[in-house]
Amino acid sequence: MAVGMVGRNAGRVPGGTAATPAGREVRRKGKALLVPLVALASIALCGCSYLESGLKQAGLMQRYREAPSQRLYKHMLSSSTFFVFGRVENGSGLNLQATALLAVSDMHREGEVVDVSHRARPDNYYGLNLPAGQYRLMVVSDLNHDGVYTADEVVGGRLLHLDPQALPGKVLGEYHIDLAAPLSAQARRLAADFRLEVNVSPPLAESLFFPPGSIRSLDDDLFSPQMASLGMYEPAVFMEEAPMMFYALEEDLGYKVPVVFVHGIGGSPRDFSAILPHLDRRRYRPWFFYYPSGYDLGQLGEMFHKIFLSGKTFSLGQIEMVIVAHSMGGLVVREAFNHLEGREGENRVAALVTVASPLGGHPAAAMAAQGPVLIPSWRDVDPSSEFMRQLRRKKLPAGLDYHLLYAFGNESTVKVGENSDGVVPLSSQLCREAQEEATKQVGFDATHSGVLADPQAIATVMAAIEAVRVPYPEEHMAELFKGGYDLPLVGDYSPLGRYCIRHVGHWLDALAAGRIAPFDEQHRHFVAVVRGEAQADTEVEKDWLRFIAEYPQRTGL
Repeated sequence: MAVGMVGRNAGRVPGGTAATPAGREVRRKGKALLVPLVALASIALCGCSYLESGLKQAGLMQRYREAPSQRLYKHMLSSSTFFVFGRVENGSGLNLQATALLAVSDMHREGEVVDVSHRARPDNYYGLNLPAGQYRLMVVSDLNHDGVYTADEVVGGRLLHLDPQALPGKVLGEYHIDLAAPLSAQARRLAADFRLEVNVSPPLAESLFFPPGSIRSLDDDLFSPQMASLGMYEPAVFMEEAPMMFYALEEDLGYKVPVVFVHGIGGSPRDFSAILPHLDRRRYRPWFFYYPSGYDLGQLGEMFHKIFLSGKTFSLGQIEMVIVAHSMGGLVVREAFNHLEGREGENRVAALVTVASPLGGHPAAAMAAQGPVLIPSWRDVDPSSEFMRQLRRKKLPAGLDYHLLYAFGNESTVKVGENSDGVVPLSSQLCREAQEEATKQVGFDATHSGVLADPQAIATVMAAIEAVRVPYPEEHMAELFKGGYDLPLVGDYSPLGRYCIRHVGHWLDALAAGRIAPFDEQHRHFVAVVRGEAQADTEVEKDWLRFIAEYPQRTGL
């Protein structure tokens, strides 16, 4: 059952008290008791993983004391690491099935390989997770096909210095490596006995627009509970498997509205499996921020900004996005908005939906320091943490439609502390600052996880999504829905040209024939090219001319 309150300040509940349906009252009962630490752990998995993590962390610390290394250090939860990503550019003549990017450090011993991006490809993205220090980033390719990378197979690279003073957010994006640039002697130097076996894991799905392996199905093992658990308790291991944090269910079709789903602590994209069947995939494209939920929330927020909001990794142009964030994911996204600069080229968010998020922090997080393992994200969720104090240091973007969804269904037969959804107190979900930012607030008699499968909650989420439309006129959308031409193509078509012919060919025909009017200057230039009034200067224009010459009587005209 849902409770709706509309208006940016309408229905604000002072002190965290909320009215709920049928006269049921949800209020704080005196001085709230702190929820035991196990309640916070139940946000993700059982306490067994927590205890196992404590034992592993103790073992790592002992090994580090005996033989320090950067690789050991980055796996310690008490360490501070950086997210580094960028593109490998201008590569040719490589073994594309066996090319990798190494981060090599000499801090503790010469030539230590601290991290490897096994899926590095020319003209595509790589991702690394590294402690502070100096590194040689080395692109290697198994040129002799012997299954081993060696020093004489280094094909490019650059030096990297990670300094917490220079990069307090611990995120370095757009750090590109140009394989056409000459290597300095210092960058080329490697230990004489350098050898690394080629990763022989199954090939990942390639994409024209995304890093290799970004397109997955929800039942992929990468989204399993075991991997989600690694993201919380062993985030460095998680990062070696999922370094880019961006995933999609389909290849990009640029006319669709992106809907970015952000899970909570210990979660994964599977958490949204009940919502996704309701998404009109003709108009909307689901994207996911799949992140190591044990890491520093400020760092994760900056990473989200660089991937989705900055406009430098994915540029959406006139299309606006929607963000749906559950639980702790709402804190990550709220922090990401603090990094917006209001500059031209940043991606725009039309609607934000947070679901059962601890918007005022979680009181149990204050007890995390007393346990055997201090998980950075738990530390940040402490209501008195620096992260929570700075969370709203900037206002949300003007015009953003913010839907605050909260849950109050607690199935526990034993009442501990204040009213909650079984995990997050209502006073946190409905903290005053969040209510003042929201344009709409709606409550559901569902549990913390169950709210994502609640029919009324799903309908509310879908209403927020469907209020956001692409800027294309409906006559354009009707042609785009027809798809393209699945015909054999002979000749030197570019990958992008082949893709457009197959997926939006009928729309291109409609433009050329004048059945729909050009929507922008790019469209007008395409029409002029087809009519012989302008020279083709893009791959798509050149390939379309080749295509209509090859198939003058194609179906659909």
